[in-house]
Amino acid sequence: MGDAPLRIALLGCNRNAALLRRNPSFTYRCENLAEALRRAGHEVWLGHASHLPWWRRFDVVQFHRPLDGPRLAALAALLRARGTLLQADFDDLVFDPALAEASPAVLNGLRPLAALRAEFARHAAALRRLGRATVSTAPLAEAAAGVLAMAPRRVPNAIHARWRAMPVPPASLRPPLMTYLPGTRSHDRDFALVAPALERVLARHPEARLLVTGPLHFTLRAREGQVWHEEKLPFERYHEAVQRGRVNLAPLEASPFTRCKSALKVIEAGCWGIPTVLSPLPDAERFVGSGAVFAENPAAWEAALERLLFDDAAHAAETDGLAARMRALADIDAIAADWVAAVREARDGH
Repeated sequence: MGDAPLRIALLGCNRNAALLRRNPSFTYRCENLAEALRRAGHEVWLGHASHLPWWRRFDVVQFHRPLDGPRLAALAALLRARGTLLQADFDDLVFDPALAEASPAVLNGLRPLAALRAEFARHAAALRRLGRATVSTAPLAEAAAGVLAMAPRRVPNAIHARWRAMPVPPASLRPPLMTYLPGTRSHDRDFALVAPALERVLARHPEARLLVTGPLHFTLRAREGQVWHEEKLPFERYHEAVQRGRVNLAPLEASPFTRCKSALKVIEAGCWGIPTVLSPLPDAERFVGSGAVFAENPAAWEAALERLLFDDAAHAAETDGLAARMRALADIDAIAADWVAAVREARDGH
């Protein structure tokens, strides 16, 4: 293949093609990568799998969260016959039916267990059919390796390229505001873990505030005006909510699912020089000292919030140069270059 530009298709596989561009997972795993690949000179088709122009020639086609079935079987057979490299991409542990009952979607009452088990089985079958995969974290790679005959390649999440050109507000101007940004409806139990600690911090500090942006069912004892809850923003405006706070929150209930999650909330806040207090998370370990502040129990959550909200010297030490470090550590252009190198290696090995 040499160094000729690649012909690439990045496909979303969610059930409703009309809602594809409203899916944050597609935004980060497909759209952000596509824009970086185009900047590097490659030809990229981006869209829903059902709309793929199958008559065109592609060097590689990647399916994000594919579900097995007759349509995928036919499309995979057609593309493979043309010599196209096929691979899946997953950013969540959604391909092990044995773990379905521990899924946040089940625990939060969003999906029936039987339906989710069937869906996970179709994801696993799609993984086996395609034979190759990229995943967002190392624990997720370990889980996918149990389904695939070969180890998946880790392609971590990164700052969205459009954010990199936006100015970073001075950290010194940020009020004692905590932000929590649940992107889906499956975080009620996560937030409940830290609610008592948040209540105690808010009770001690009348000037402290909490802004929740996104879907969440919760109650907090607090003074009037201390807690705001706003609707989820479209991605075009999402950065407005991310950069408003002094400290970001990312609690997670310990489970096989959360262990596989990416440090995207740390990355998003760190892009604006904001630290994130979060539950222990393997993918966030690489950001300790660069935006990730682990809190393993309620006392640790309180201590971290007290320090970062009200100790200016401690906050400055945590945030000095943070935005620049995060933009270097979570650079989509560097990640896209590694992705291309892996594709070339796989195709040259055929």
